[in-house]
Amino acid sequence: MKSLIFSLFTFSCTFSFSQLGNTMYGLARTTNPAAVYIATMDPVTGIATNIGQTSVSSSINLTGAALNPYNNRFCFFGDNGLKSVDLSTGQVTNTATINNPNGTGYFDLFRFNTSDSLMYGLSRRNITNPQTGQVSGAMYLATINEITGTITEISPSSIGQSFAYSGSAIDPHQMVFYYSNGSQLVGLDMYTGGIFSNPTLTFPNGGQNFDNFTYSCSDTTMYGLVRSNYYTPVYNPVTGITTQVFDSAAVHLGKVNAMTGEVTKIGTQSIGVSSFSVNGSSTIDPVNLIYYFISGSGTGLTIYGVSLQTGLVVSQGTISNTGALYFDMMRIQSDCYESYPTRFNPSVNIEETVTNTQNVNVYPNPFSNQITVSSETGLQKIELFHANGQVIENTSVSGKEFTLETSQLMNGVYFLQVTNLEGMEIIKIIK
Repeated sequence: MKSLIFSLFTFSCTFSFSQLGNTMYGLARTTNPAAVYIATMDPVTGIATNIGQTSVSSSINLTGAALNPYNNRFCFFGDNGLKSVDLSTGQVTNTATINNPNGTGYFDLFRFNTSDSLMYGLSRRNITNPQTGQVSGAMYLATINEITGTITEISPSSIGQSFAYSGSAIDPHQMVFYYSNGSQLVGLDMYTGGIFSNPTLTFPNGGQNFDNFTYSCSDTTMYGLVRSNYYTPVYNPVTGITTQVFDSAAVHLGKVNAMTGEVTKIGTQSIGVSSFSVNGSSTIDPVNLIYYFISGSGTGLTIYGVSLQTGLVVSQGTISNTGALYFDMMRIQSDCYESYPTRFNPSVNIEETVTNTQNVNVYPNPFSNQITVSSETGLQKIELFHANGQVIENTSVSGKEFTLETSQLMNGVYFLQVTNLEGMEIIKIIK
């Protein structure tokens, strides 16, 4: 499948909440008994409400999660593979065994990209040198099919060997996937799988770590938690050696320049915690401009809301749920909803006719007053562009067929971007 480039033209990156709520979802998890439920969270009160009465898994793999707002599914790794759960019923709709044609491995730090409706993550596996027999780790940017579990590696060669549990983020406008290896913020080109940027993280106004980062489409900025560790010198009279012993830590909301790696604290006042949960991940409320994360352990978990503008805590809810101890992998469904790429695939020319690979039918073509789009796998979103990149129509749909009224369009070349359950397809049409 090929993407489309509108070279020399700009493309608006607006998104709408008119058809979507601002609900926070995540995994409510108990350890005794072991059970996992899809749940909604009121971040102000900390009250989690299970969706449905049936546990969807007995465990989770804390390597990522994806919320697809177009098909209303939440995906995570649980018992027996990749699980897709209906956000309306809380029921599992599909369980897929992970399958990498290039070899046995893992799929980590995955997220859903709203601008092309695909799940991206890091494919991690071992590579054996046939001459020496030496085994080394390798990682590739990849996508995964929600239904089949098949991993498709995009990177032509390994882009690293390890990652830090600091979070992951997708910039759906620039089409870049971000992860951290501890010292660097690595950006991967989602078109080619190659390195887009990899600056060393620096902290001009203090801090040693940048964790739980996520991307905000509301202001095209990446936010996370800046942790500062403080140490006390302790002298040992026997050895005569003074060592630095950990004393305390402070956490601030911060933002990072993804190209330079410079991390900036927002505000001067710390959040008031010394630790946080990487399991809970983080999420952005794009309507109220709030960053959420979880701190504490067990029944003492608290969800904090921090203003993106001031860095001050605006809400602090003690998490409660009958029998639940943890709330993991939280996502807000309106975050980056209906976003669009502003950087297009440089390898594809606008004059190229895009082939149909996603079982999408468009007729008639050429068209006159109407054009019908159909897909046996079920439609999710239809977007119509003029050849100059102007957005003409943007509609979330359901079912297997949809008809667009086109009588108002001038004669010329247009492009339809059709999203179905298999992915995204761009089709050249003519009036």
